Amino acid sequence: MRDIDEINELLGPLARISPDEPGGRAGGPRAQALFADIIAQERDTTRAAAFPRRPRARRALLGIAASGVLVLGVVLGPGLFGGAATSYANSAVEIHEEAGTYVARIKDPYADRRKFSEAFRSLGLDVELRVIPVSPSAVGEIVSMGGGATPVNVPIGARREPADCDLAGSGCFMVVTVPAAIKGRPDGVHFDLGRPAGPGESYENDWQSATRPGEPLAGVKVSGRTVDEVLDEVGRRGLGAEFRRVLVHEGGYAVEPLAADQVGGDWIVFKAVPAREGVVGLEVTAERQTGLQYAD
Repeated sequence: MRDIDEINELLGPLARISPDEPGGRAGGPRAQALFADIIAQERDTTRAAAFPRRPRARRALLGIAASGVLVLGVVLGPGLFGGAATSYANSAVEIHEEAGTYVARIKDPYADRRKFSEAFRSLGLDVELRVIPVSPSAVGEIVSMGGGATPVNVPIGARREPADCDLAGSGCFMVVTVPAAIKGRPDGVHFDLGRPAGPGESYENDWQSATRPGEPLAGVKVSGRTVDEVLDEVGRRGLGAEFRRVLVHEGGYAVEPLAADQVGGDWIVFKAVPAREGVVGLEVTAERQTGLQYAD
Protein backbone atom coordinates (compact mmCIF):
# COMPACT_ATOMS: atom_id res chain seq x y z
CA MET A 1 0.00 0.00 0.00
CA ARG A 2 1.31 3.48 -0.86
CA ASP A 3 2.10 6.02 1.85
CA ILE A 4 0.47 9.46 1.95
CA ASP A 5 3.41 11.20 0.22
CA GLU A 6 3.26 8.87 -2.78
CA ILE A 7 -0.49 9.36 -3.06
CA ASN A 8 -0.18 13.14 -2.93
CA GLU A 9 2.59 13.03 -5.53
CA LEU A 10 0.41 11.07 -7.93
CA LEU A 11 -2.78 13.06 -7.36
CA GLY A 12 -1.13 16.46 -7.28
CA PRO A 13 -1.15 16.96 -11.11
CA LEU A 14 -4.72 15.76 -11.28
CA ALA A 15 -5.81 18.51 -8.90
CA ARG A 16 -4.57 21.12 -11.38
CA ILE A 17 -6.80 19.77 -14.14
CA SER A 18 -10.35 21.05 -14.13
CA PRO A 19 -13.03 19.22 -16.08
CA ASP A 20 -13.99 22.60 -17.57
CA GLU A 21 -10.48 23.34 -18.84
CA PRO A 22 -9.44 22.43 -22.34
CA GLY A 23 -7.71 19.06 -22.25
CA GLY A 24 -9.32 18.20 -18.96
CA ARG A 25 -11.43 15.48 -20.44
CA ALA A 26 -10.37 11.86 -20.02
CA GLY A 27 -9.29 11.65 -23.61
CA GLY A 28 -7.46 14.98 -23.64
CA PRO A 29 -3.68 15.34 -24.00
CA ARG A 30 -3.09 16.49 -20.40
CA ALA A 31 -5.08 13.59 -19.02
CA GLN A 32 -3.23 11.18 -21.27
CA ALA A 33 0.11 12.59 -20.16
CA LEU A 34 -0.88 12.26 -16.51
CA PHE A 35 -2.09 8.71 -17.12
CA ALA A 36 1.22 7.78 -18.78
CA ASP A 37 3.13 9.27 -15.83
CA ILE A 38 1.12 7.24 -13.33
CA ILE A 39 1.68 4.03 -15.32
CA ALA A 40 5.42 4.71 -15.45
CA GLN A 41 5.55 5.19 -11.67
CA GLU A 42 3.54 2.00 -11.15
CA ARG A 43 6.07 0.08 -13.24
CA ASP A 44 8.94 1.48 -11.22
CA THR A 45 7.16 0.59 -7.99
CA THR A 46 6.38 -2.95 -9.20
CA ARG A 47 9.99 -3.46 -10.23
CA ALA A 48 11.16 -2.28 -6.81
CA ALA A 49 8.73 -4.66 -5.10
CA ALA A 50 10.02 -7.58 -7.16
CA PHE A 51 13.61 -6.80 -6.20
CA PRO A 52 13.31 -5.16 -2.78
CA ARG A 53 16.23 -3.95 -0.76
CA ARG A 54 15.66 -5.35 2.67
CA PRO A 55 17.75 -4.44 5.67
CA ARG A 56 20.30 -7.12 6.56
CA ALA A 57 18.81 -7.60 9.99
CA ARG A 58 15.46 -8.57 8.52
CA ARG A 59 17.07 -10.94 6.04
CA ALA A 60 18.86 -12.68 8.90
CA LEU A 61 15.61 -12.97 10.80
CA LEU A 62 13.86 -14.52 7.81
CA GLY A 63 16.79 -16.92 7.43
CA ILE A 64 16.40 -18.04 11.01
CA ALA A 65 12.67 -18.59 10.54
CA ALA A 66 13.27 -20.65 7.40
CA SER A 67 15.92 -22.70 9.21
CA GLY A 68 13.43 -23.30 12.00
CA VAL A 69 10.99 -24.79 9.50
CA LEU A 70 13.68 -27.11 8.13
CA VAL A 71 14.74 -28.21 11.59
CA LEU A 72 11.12 -28.84 12.55
CA GLY A 73 10.72 -31.05 9.49
CA VAL A 74 13.77 -33.09 10.49
CA VAL A 75 12.61 -33.56 14.07
CA LEU A 76 9.01 -34.48 13.32
CA GLY A 77 9.75 -36.53 10.23
CA PRO A 78 7.76 -36.97 7.03
CA GLY A 79 4.46 -37.30 8.88
CA LEU A 80 4.37 -33.50 9.17
CA PHE A 81 4.27 -33.07 5.41
CA GLY A 82 2.33 -36.23 4.52
CA GLY A 83 3.28 -39.90 4.25
CA ALA A 84 3.61 -42.65 6.81
CA ALA A 85 6.04 -41.99 9.67
CA THR A 86 8.88 -44.47 9.96
CA SER A 87 10.66 -42.96 12.95
CA TYR A 88 9.91 -41.31 16.27
CA ALA A 89 11.94 -39.93 19.15
CA ASN A 90 11.29 -38.51 22.59
CA SER A 91 13.49 -38.02 25.66
CA ALA A 92 13.36 -41.72 26.58
CA VAL A 93 13.72 -43.62 23.30
CA GLU A 94 14.21 -43.21 19.58
CA ILE A 95 12.78 -45.68 17.06
CA HIS A 96 13.43 -46.08 13.35
CA GLU A 97 12.48 -48.67 10.76
CA GLU A 98 15.30 -50.67 9.26
CA ALA A 99 14.81 -53.50 6.73
CA GLY A 100 11.40 -54.56 8.02
CA THR A 101 12.34 -54.17 11.68
CA TYR A 102 11.72 -51.37 14.15
CA VAL A 103 14.89 -50.62 16.11
CA ALA A 104 14.32 -48.92 19.46
CA ARG A 105 17.32 -47.37 21.17
CA ILE A 106 16.75 -46.70 24.87
CA LYS A 107 18.19 -43.29 25.73
CA ASP A 108 16.89 -43.03 29.29
CA PRO A 109 16.09 -46.39 30.94
CA TYR A 110 14.87 -44.57 34.08
CA ALA A 111 12.24 -42.52 32.25
CA ASP A 112 8.49 -42.79 32.82
CA ARG A 113 7.51 -46.10 31.22
CA ARG A 114 4.64 -44.40 29.38
CA LYS A 115 7.17 -42.65 27.14
CA PHE A 116 8.37 -45.99 25.74
CA SER A 117 4.88 -47.17 24.80
CA GLU A 118 4.05 -43.69 23.47
CA ALA A 119 6.89 -44.02 20.97
CA PHE A 120 5.73 -47.39 19.63
CA ARG A 121 2.10 -46.33 19.40
CA SER A 122 3.02 -43.20 17.45
CA LEU A 123 4.26 -45.53 14.71
CA GLY A 124 1.09 -47.63 14.75
CA LEU A 125 2.58 -50.44 16.83
CA ASP A 126 0.48 -51.93 19.65
CA VAL A 127 3.52 -52.54 21.83
CA GLU A 128 3.70 -51.98 25.57
CA LEU A 129 7.30 -51.76 26.79
CA ARG A 130 8.27 -51.59 30.45
CA VAL A 131 11.88 -51.02 31.43
CA ILE A 132 12.16 -52.49 34.93
CA PRO A 133 14.88 -52.75 37.61
CA VAL A 134 16.38 -56.23 37.68
CA SER A 135 19.20 -58.22 39.24
CA PRO A 136 22.63 -58.26 37.52
CA SER A 137 22.15 -61.32 35.29
CA ALA A 138 18.92 -59.96 33.76
CA VAL A 139 20.13 -56.48 32.86
CA GLY A 140 19.62 -55.87 29.14
CA GLU A 141 17.42 -58.96 28.77
CA ILE A 142 13.72 -59.35 28.00
CA VAL A 143 12.61 -60.99 31.23
CA SER A 144 8.93 -61.49 30.41
CA MET A 145 6.53 -61.21 27.49
CA GLY A 146 2.83 -61.61 26.92
CA GLY A 147 -0.16 -60.57 24.89
CA GLY A 148 -2.00 -61.96 21.90
CA ALA A 149 1.18 -62.00 19.80
CA THR A 150 3.27 -64.72 21.42
CA PRO A 151 7.08 -64.85 21.47
CA VAL A 152 6.90 -67.68 18.91
CA ASN A 153 5.55 -65.51 16.11
CA VAL A 154 6.90 -62.17 17.34
CA PRO A 155 10.69 -62.50 17.62
CA ILE A 156 11.45 -59.46 19.77
CA GLY A 157 15.15 -59.10 20.42
CA ALA A 158 17.41 -57.16 22.77
CA ARG A 159 21.07 -56.29 22.63
CA ARG A 160 23.62 -53.88 24.03
CA GLU A 161 25.22 -51.08 22.07
CA PRO A 162 28.18 -51.31 21.83
CA ALA A 163 28.12 -55.10 22.19
CA ASP A 164 28.88 -56.47 25.69
CA CYS A 165 29.25 -53.00 27.21
CA ASP A 166 28.43 -52.27 30.86
CA LEU A 167 24.91 -50.86 31.09
CA ALA A 168 25.68 -49.46 34.52
CA GLY A 169 28.22 -47.12 32.92
CA SER A 170 27.91 -44.26 30.47
CA GLY A 171 27.97 -44.72 26.70
CA CYS A 172 26.20 -48.07 26.87
CA PHE A 173 22.64 -48.43 25.58
CA MET A 174 19.91 -51.03 25.36
CA VAL A 175 18.48 -51.70 21.92
CA VAL A 176 15.20 -53.54 21.27
CA THR A 177 14.11 -54.85 17.87
CA VAL A 178 10.48 -55.49 16.92
CA PRO A 179 9.38 -56.92 13.54
CA ALA A 180 7.33 -54.51 11.44
CA ALA A 181 5.00 -57.43 10.63
CA ILE A 182 3.07 -56.82 13.86
CA LYS A 183 1.98 -53.39 12.66
CA GLY A 184 -1.79 -53.22 12.36
CA ARG A 185 -2.38 -56.52 14.18
CA PRO A 186 -5.42 -56.54 16.46
CA ASP A 187 -3.51 -58.37 19.19
CA GLY A 188 -0.80 -56.34 20.89
CA VAL A 189 2.26 -57.48 22.77
CA HIS A 190 3.80 -56.36 26.03
CA PHE A 191 7.21 -57.15 27.43
CA ASP A 192 9.61 -56.19 30.21
CA LEU A 193 13.20 -55.18 29.55
CA GLY A 194 15.65 -55.28 32.43
CA ARG A 195 17.69 -52.24 33.45
CA PRO A 196 20.19 -51.74 36.30
CA ALA A 197 18.45 -51.05 39.60
CA GLY A 198 19.08 -47.82 41.46
CA PRO A 199 20.47 -47.74 45.02
CA GLY A 200 18.04 -49.53 47.35
CA GLU A 201 15.60 -50.24 44.51
CA SER A 202 13.84 -53.62 44.63
CA TYR A 203 14.31 -55.99 41.74
CA GLU A 204 11.19 -56.74 39.73
CA ASN A 205 12.49 -60.06 38.39
CA ASP A 206 12.00 -61.64 41.81
CA TRP A 207 10.66 -64.88 40.34
CA GLN A 208 14.01 -65.79 38.77
CA SER A 209 16.67 -67.77 40.60
CA ALA A 210 19.41 -66.07 42.61
CA THR A 211 21.72 -69.01 41.86
CA ARG A 212 22.00 -68.25 38.12
CA PRO A 213 25.39 -67.22 36.70
CA GLY A 214 25.99 -63.57 37.49
CA GLU A 215 23.81 -63.63 40.61
CA PRO A 216 25.06 -63.36 44.22
CA LEU A 217 24.42 -67.06 44.97
CA ALA A 218 25.62 -68.32 41.59
CA GLY A 219 26.36 -72.04 41.68
CA VAL A 220 25.10 -72.56 45.24
CA LYS A 221 22.63 -75.37 45.91
CA VAL A 222 19.78 -74.05 48.02
CA SER A 223 16.62 -75.93 47.04
CA GLY A 224 15.74 -78.67 49.53
CA ARG A 225 18.25 -77.55 52.16
CA THR A 226 17.43 -76.19 55.60
CA VAL A 227 17.22 -72.49 56.33
CA ASP A 228 20.28 -72.65 58.64
CA GLU A 229 22.39 -74.29 55.93
CA VAL A 230 21.45 -71.73 53.35
CA LEU A 231 21.88 -68.79 55.74
CA ASP A 232 25.44 -69.94 56.43
CA GLU A 233 26.19 -69.69 52.72
CA VAL A 234 24.42 -66.34 52.46
CA GLY A 235 26.51 -64.94 55.34
CA ARG A 236 29.78 -66.17 53.80
CA ARG A 237 28.99 -64.15 50.71
CA GLY A 238 28.25 -61.00 52.69
CA LEU A 239 24.55 -61.01 51.85
CA GLY A 240 21.38 -60.43 53.80
CA ALA A 241 18.18 -62.46 53.54
CA GLU A 242 14.45 -61.95 53.79
CA PHE A 243 11.77 -64.63 53.78
CA ARG A 244 8.60 -65.58 51.94
CA ARG A 245 6.27 -68.39 52.87
CA VAL A 246 5.34 -70.76 50.04
CA LEU A 247 1.64 -71.57 49.79
CA VAL A 248 1.02 -74.60 47.59
CA HIS A 249 -2.24 -74.78 45.68
CA GLU A 250 -3.60 -76.82 42.82
CA GLY A 251 -1.62 -76.11 39.70
CA GLY A 252 1.10 -74.03 41.35
CA TYR A 253 2.03 -71.99 44.39
CA ALA A 254 2.02 -68.45 45.74
CA VAL A 255 4.26 -66.61 48.21
CA GLU A 256 3.65 -64.12 51.00
CA PRO A 257 6.08 -62.08 53.14
CA LEU A 258 7.27 -63.72 56.34
CA ALA A 259 9.12 -62.16 59.29
CA ALA A 260 12.51 -63.66 60.10
CA ASP A 261 11.49 -64.47 63.68
CA GLN A 262 8.68 -66.66 62.33
CA VAL A 263 11.09 -68.92 60.44
CA GLY A 264 12.70 -71.95 62.07
CA GLY A 265 16.26 -73.01 61.31
CA ASP A 266 14.99 -76.43 60.25
CA TRP A 267 12.49 -75.06 57.72
CA ILE A 268 13.10 -76.06 54.13
CA VAL A 269 14.23 -73.63 51.42
CA PHE A 270 12.48 -74.13 48.12
CA LYS A 271 14.09 -71.33 46.15
CA ALA A 272 16.35 -68.29 46.46
CA VAL A 273 15.43 -65.21 44.42
CA PRO A 274 17.00 -61.76 43.99
CA ALA A 275 15.39 -59.11 46.22
CA ARG A 276 17.64 -56.03 45.93
CA GLU A 277 21.33 -55.29 45.93
CA GLY A 278 23.01 -57.31 48.69
CA VAL A 279 19.79 -59.11 49.70
CA VAL A 280 18.24 -62.38 48.55
CA GLY A 281 14.75 -63.68 49.17
CA LEU A 282 14.36 -67.21 50.52
CA GLU A 283 11.09 -68.98 49.70
CA VAL A 284 10.49 -71.48 52.52
CA THR A 285 8.04 -73.98 54.00
CA ALA A 286 7.81 -75.35 57.53
CA GLU A 287 8.38 -78.83 56.12
CA ARG A 288 9.10 -80.47 52.82
CA GLN A 289 6.12 -80.28 50.46
CA THR A 290 5.23 -83.09 48.07
CA GLY A 291 3.65 -80.58 45.70
CA LEU A 292 6.96 -78.75 45.12
CA GLN A 293 9.72 -79.90 42.81
CA TYR A 294 12.99 -79.27 44.64
CA ALA A 295 16.16 -78.84 42.61
CA ASP A 296 18.13 -81.57 44.38
